[in-house]
Amino acid sequence: MSNASDDLPEFFKIYTSALSSQFMRIPPDFITKFAGKIPTTCTLQRPQGASWKIDVCKENDCWFFQKGWPNFVEDNSLQDADFLTFCYLGKSLFYVNIFSPNGCEERGQSAGTDVPRRVANINKNPNFTAVLTKGYMKRGAVGMPIKFWNAHMKKHKRSRIDITLWVENQEWKVGVVKYRCSVQIEKGWSKFVKDNNLKVGTSITFQLTDAKHLSVIVTFGRPN
Repeated sequence: MSNASDDLPEFFKIYTSALSSQFMRIPPDFITKFAGKIPTTCTLQRPQGASWKIDVCKENDCWFFQKGWPNFVEDNSLQDADFLTFCYLGKSLFYVNIFSPNGCEERGQSAGTDVPRRVANINKNPNFTAVLTKGYMKRGAVGMPIKFWNAHMKKHKRSRIDITLWVENQEWKVGVVKYRCSVQIEKGWSKFVKDNNLKVGTSITFQLTDAKHLSVIVTFGRPN
């Protein structure tokens, strides 16, 4: 259970097929976040944009993801020891990341039941998605997966590089910094957030369309 006050409510689970193939228990400490108003149905959304409707049920004083959960397991090819993080964005919506046991994201690239055409097009190019949290807003930065940096930015052989973010026909120059254990988009990020009126809970997809000139198309999934 994550208790970082700067971030959206979040919990993690380690998948075990013997215990979680038909339902997944929600940590009791997380349930208290709902202040007694627990949704009976929620949506699990993946970075690729796919989403699943899941029933939330109570049994013996414990709460579980039940109806719809087996479909989520199958569509995302979950395997024993996969590490899942569930970030609650409000309005019964969870943003789910899945990591294989070696720590690499992302297991499960299935389309699921609801893939917008825009997301399908994005998947043709290298991309990643981040959710804008209070912590990111305060720091004026947002994280980039190290795996993405190594695959597409490392070849420039610098720990600090500038990239161009495009939203429709407008562009913003931002700076990316590679630290020892993380990669952050920092310089110019606060202006980008302000200019696009981004709010906490917005999911932001970065699509690398020109690896040589480091041009990135950005699209948003607005919070409800």
